[in-house]
Amino acid sequence: MLKESDLERYASQLIMPEIEEEGQSILLKSKVLIIGAGGLGNPTAIFCSAAGIGNIDICDHDNIELSNLNRQIAFTVNNLGLSKSIKLRDYCLNLNPNLKINSIVNSFDNKFPINNYDIILDCSDNIKTKYTANTLAHKYNKTLITASATQFEGQLAVFKSGKFKNLPCYECIFPQDQHQQTNLNCREIGIIGPVTNLISSLQVTETIRELFIGKSFKKDQSFTKNTLAGNLLLYDCIKQEITKIKIKKSLNCNICK
Repeated sequence: MLKESDLERYASQLIMPEIEEEGQSILLKSKVLIIGAGGLGNPTAIFCSAAGIGNIDICDHDNIELSNLNRQIAFTVNNLGLSKSIKLRDYCLNLNPNLKINSIVNSFDNKFPINNYDIILDCSDNIKTKYTANTLAHKYNKTLITASATQFEGQLAVFKSGKFKNLPCYECIFPQDQHQQTNLNCREIGIIGPVTNLISSLQVTETIRELFIGKSFKKDQSFTKNTLAGNLLLYDCIKQEITKIKIKKSLNCNICK
């Protein structure tokens, strides 16, 4: 049962037949890991908190710099030099103090314990981190929702290769031996803030959808029937176009073959 304050806070979600009280209860009991507290991680954590995802861990070892502020909307000039993970946690708790939000001031590596999370949200801008998240998600049968944004473009995909043998993983689409030199760092090639915010909002929408799918909640509704898994979403800010393309499993993938 939701508390009276929950009924008021989430009223705009509860009136939707795709969510209702049961769906909101699922969100409040769920646990997600957000990897990265930067341009993508900021709005992703904020939208997750606003939606009432009850348990959120934010992993990032970086500190706030002035050049972050064009897109990392939880931070101010008063936060310069402080931990991104800690300040983002504080911002989200100020927005929704009834949640359990933890800051993890560490780098994400192959020893990170992910087994207790319902969903892994990759908001990193580091290609090595993305491959590590993919490997662990596949190994521990976790849903991985990975996002990236640079310059005027963004990408989003849902990977469930550990749960479904016919679905691809991240490395199926971006083989490591072909993309190990790829530079995803906004500091090097640039980014405008609205792109990260748009991709993050889509990422959280998919998070809500996948949390419902994981609990077989309203599985006949169009919202839960239309998973993004098996597709890659591409956003082009210059043309203002969003394209969804089918992606296939690679028989030569080092991770999920």
